[in-house]
Amino acid sequence: MKKWFKPVLLIILVLGMAAQSFGGGIDNKQNFSAAYAGSLSRNAATDGADVAAYNPAGLTMLENGFHLAVDLQPFTFDYDHNYNGETKTSTPYLVAPTAFGIYKSNDWAFWGAFTINGGGGETDYEDGNIITEGIGNALSAGAFTRAGLSGGGTLINTSAYAESFDYTFTTGAAYRINNIFSVAAGVRYIIADKSVDIHGDYSGTYIAGKYNQEADGFGGILGINIHPSDTVNIGIRYETQVNLDWKTDTSESNMAGTKLLTAFDRVDGQSYARDLPAVLALGLEWKILPNLTIKPSYSLYFEKDADWGSQNYAVDGNSYDLALAVQYDINEKWSVSTGYMFIDVDMKPENFGIIEQMNPPLDCHAVALGARYKFDKRLTLTFGLTGYFYEDETAPANKAKGLPEVTYDKTLYQAGIGIQYRFF
Repeated sequence: MKKWFKPVLLIILVLGMAAQSFGGGIDNKQNFSAAYAGSLSRNAATDGADVAAYNPAGLTMLENGFHLAVDLQPFTFDYDHNYNGETKTSTPYLVAPTAFGIYKSNDWAFWGAFTINGGGGETDYEDGNIITEGIGNALSAGAFTRAGLSGGGTLINTSAYAESFDYTFTTGAAYRINNIFSVAAGVRYIIADKSVDIHGDYSGTYIAGKYNQEADGFGGILGINIHPSDTVNIGIRYETQVNLDWKTDTSESNMAGTKLLTAFDRVDGQSYARDLPAVLALGLEWKILPNLTIKPSYSLYFEKDADWGSQNYAVDGNSYDLALAVQYDINEKWSVSTGYMFIDVDMKPENFGIIEQMNPPLDCHAVALGARYKFDKRLTLTFGLTGYFYEDETAPANKAKGLPEVTYDKTLYQAGIGIQYRFF
C-alpha cells in the first residue's frame, strides 16, 4: 500500500464519522468484553474471540483452533433526578457476563456468542423519583377520582424500581475470500425481559403498581473485513432490526396500582412494540509503528426506523457513538490501551417514557484504560476500566402530567476482566 494512502484513509474515515448529525444508542448496548472496556473501539478488531460481536468477518484472521473466551464486567451506576430543590438517587451495582466460542479452520471461522445487546440493567430509587412525584401530584389534583382515589391527599413512602435485559444468542460463519477480503453472516435470537415496580402510600391506601414484560425475536448480522496490508484493517458490520412485541403482565399489582398502570398505558395482557434498532458499525485499525496502533470506530443506531409504539414521536434522530483508541505493545506478552468515546443521543428529556426516566439516555463522554497479558500462545488475560460521564439534561415542568422541572444526570463506571484460551 502506498504511504500516502494510509493517513488519507484515516482522515476520510474520521471526518466522515464526525460529519454525521445523528444521535446515540438508547436501547442498544456495545459493552460485550473486557477488551472493549479497555479501549471503547473494537469495530475493526481481529485479535480476540470477542471479535464475533464487533467485527465477525475479522474472525478469519485468528489462528486455527477452538477459541473460548469468558468475560465478566462489573458496573456501578449513579442516577440522579433533581427537582423541587432535592435529589433522588439510585446507585445500583451489576455484573454482566458474556461468552464467545470460535472454531477457526483455514479460510473458515464459525462462532457462537452470548451477550446482552439491549436493556438498561437495574435501577432502584428507594425514596422515589420523578415518576412517583408526578403520580403523587396527579393523585392530589384529583386525576384518579373516578378510579376511587380522591384528590387532596399526599403520596408518601414511595419507591421505584426497574430492570431490563435483552439476552442475546448469536451464531454464524465467516469466510476468507482472499488475503484482503473476508465476509460473515450470522443469526441472533433475543429473549428480552423488563420489569417496573412502583410503590407508595396515599391517604391510607397502599399502592403497588408492578408490571412485567417479555418479548423475543430474531435478527441477522452481516460483516465485511478488508485487510489491504499488514498494517491496515477495516471492519464493517450491519445488524438488522429485531422486532420485539412486549406482552404485559400486571398480576402482581394491587387494585390501586393496576389503575395507575392503566393510566400509563400498561394494561394486563396487552402487547406493546419496542424493537431493538438496526446497527451499522465501521472501524479501522492502523499500525503506525511496529508497536503502536490507532483504532477509530463509529456505530450508528437506526432508532427512527424502529417501531416504538407510543414512543415513536419521542426520537428526533438516530443515535451514534464515535471512538478513538490507541494500543501500545510493550513486548510480546504485555499490551496497554487507552480510548475515548463520544455518545450522542437525540431524544429530548421531556419525551422520556417510564424506562427512559428510570435510566435516562444522555449524551456522554467516556474514557478507558486497558491491559492485556499473554501467558503463552494459548492463554490470554484482558483487563479494562471505563468511566462514562454524562451531560445532564433538564426537562421543563409539565403541569398536565403533574411533573415539576427535573434535571437528569448520571455517571457510570465499568470494569472488565476476560480470559481466553485456544484449545488446539
